[in-house]
Amino acid sequence: MINYGLLGSGSSGNSYLISTQNSAILIDAGFSLKQLKLRSEQLKLDFSKVEALCLTHIHPDHSKTAGVFARQTKLPVFVNENLLDEKYYDLHKLGIPQPLLKPFSAGQPFKIGEFVITSFPTSHDSPHSVGFNIKTKGRSITIVTDTGIIDKTIMDFIDDTDILFIEANYEKEMLLNGPYPYYLKQRIASKEGHLSNSDTIEALNRSSLKKTQHIYFCHLSKTNNCSILLTQRSSKELSWNGKTTVCEHGALYGGSIEGVRNFYET
Repeated sequence: MINYGLLGSGSSGNSYLISTQNSAILIDAGFSLKQLKLRSEQLKLDFSKVEALCLTHIHPDHSKTAGVFARQTKLPVFVNENLLDEKYYDLHKLGIPQPLLKPFSAGQPFKIGEFVITSFPTSHDSPHSVGFNIKTKGRSITIVTDTGIIDKTIMDFIDDTDILFIEANYEKEMLLNGPYPYYLKQRIASKEGHLSNSDTIEALNRSSLKKTQHIYFCHLSKTNNCSILLTQRSSKELSWNGKTTVCEHGALYGGSIEGVRNFYET
């Protein structure tokens, strides 16, 4: 059995925990270490199984506890190798001990415990940002957030995943008519910003979702989106008829999926 949890998403913090019987990984650490452990416990996920943390990017709502995590647990933190440059001060100020800072290359699978992880570039205003595809026991979980576009590489991962966490950050009219200053509206709606409800639904309607069992819409803006509106839009406009969950800002969501017997890891 593969258990997974969204420990929270949105501007207040983002984190995911994926676990098998013997191993677990943490994706992003946008909450305090105490909160990460508490939220895991609330979802009945064993935080003590975590073998490493992987960061999608270094915006604080995804990375702020990475240094504390590494220093207190003595576990490695995996980051895009292109960030291992002195000019990326936001990474270095996290205080991750150098021996625990581990690089990965976008598009190149790497292994942590029972998981094979492949990152893919996203289009965001944080340097060298990525999403992740996580494979274990013949199943696949994909996390696509903090990107202004969905390109062919991302679409290929969406087409071939069992569980999908995908951003639906804002409703265009709410952003346009909302309280944010013009420059911030432009940033959010740009190709290096976030996905709107329309962007996400249109991308999903272009994809085959041939394996997908559950889609989680996440990273909703508290100001520029509404879970009720997104639920209504997805039920009317999404051509895929499988199970979907609209994740409230900061809320916890968990699930599980059976592994596949007689499979070969690649």
